[in-house]
Amino acid sequence: MDAASDATATATGAAAPPRLLYLADVPVEASYHGSALLYRLLEDYPKERLTIVEAGTLASLPERRLSDVAYYHRLMPFVRLQSTRLHPWYVAAGLRSAALRASQLMPLAQADRPEAILTVAHGYSWLTAAALAERLNIALHLICHDEWARAGVMQHWKENVFGGIYCRAASRLCVSPFMAEEYERRYGVPGDVLYPSRALDAVCYDGPPRRLSRMDKPFTCVFAGTINSGGVVALLRQLAAALAMVGGRLVIYGPISEEAALASSLVGPNIVLGGLLPSARLIEVMRDEADALFVPMSFAEADRANMRISFPSKLTDYTAAALPLLICGPEDCSAVRWARENPGVAEVVSHEAEAAMVAAVTRLANEPSHRLALATRAMAVGEAMFSHAAAARVLMRALHGHVEVEQTGSGRSGEGIAMPPAEIGIR
Repeated sequence: MDAASDATATATGAAAPPRLLYLADVPVEASYHGSALLYRLLEDYPKERLTIVEAGTLASLPERRLSDVAYYHRLMPFVRLQSTRLHPWYVAAGLRSAALRASQLMPLAQADRPEAILTVAHGYSWLTAAALAERLNIALHLICHDEWARAGVMQHWKENVFGGIYCRAASRLCVSPFMAEEYERRYGVPGDVLYPSRALDAVCYDGPPRRLSRMDKPFTCVFAGTINSGGVVALLRQLAAALAMVGGRLVIYGPISEEAALASSLVGPNIVLGGLLPSARLIEVMRDEADALFVPMSFAEADRANMRISFPSKLTDYTAAALPLLICGPEDCSAVRWARENPGVAEVVSHEAEAAMVAAVTRLANEPSHRLALATRAMAVGEAMFSHAAAARVLMRALHGHVEVEQTGSGRSGEGIAMPPAEIGIR
């Protein structure tokens, strides 16, 4: 924030947000999944007080970035090893290299003079962010969206690393209350709930589309998002089969190619691939053609830990569209628990049995009044939980809570000599 902005903040009694360095694997861009959530979370943060370092395997596209914000990218080395038999070696290297990468990024951080670091527990760059925050003696704010410690290989090692950093972080922002509860049980410290949020300029509707009350077209169910597990593929196939029994169709929006769909057997006369659409356009399209929106949560044993505590970010745009929800997953998964705690928000299938899916689809297809009631409830709950303002309040409360404590201390370290980013390999 510049001097004029600081003066405005002082006049209004608002504390200036800290100079924030985002350092993590997840790109910050208006695309999909975690990248879109971070873009939305930071899209109205003061531009001159925000620097983004994407330190994972992918860089954001320039046209999708936050405007007037400084972006840097540092590629993780040897990324191709992730998908080979040397994957365990890559994990070990990622765990051990955090301190080295922090040293490489120190000149950039010193030049930027951040007052806090924001990171996401995904991949391995968040470990670098933690090491850098410790060296600079500034706050680390940790966003937890998916299970990290108990996924993949070397879980005992990862559990020890994650637990230590989670406990030391200035704030712990968990994507669901179920994650916050589970991590407090594991590590003994509380976390704040930071639900996924809608875009700052998200369109708000005053009710479901009127066409939900009609039955003059084939029943259409939409899935929008990334298909990231075999368990989700299985549920999409099951849904398509149930829709075929009522003359309905499944439309899939997201980054899945025709080749990938064929390899996953997600092809058929009633399956349509709609491609990847921007969030605002996706909401409009769903409003126009969907009679229900599908939220699959994998039943696969390998996915169960993540299903219990993560939260489907698609619910932000789904509820913004004011359409009925069809949630399918284990009884203890976060989406089903959310639906149980908010009665009437969704049609829920909590068993893998095909008959349960068929019954739910048949009810949605044949009962317009049921669809309208679900859509109205989903719209109201989504507005209360997933608004951009709600997420921004949680983030600012976390950031200001630490800054106010730090300002009473003896100052902060890390104010060194500025070095051009090119000299440390940032591009």
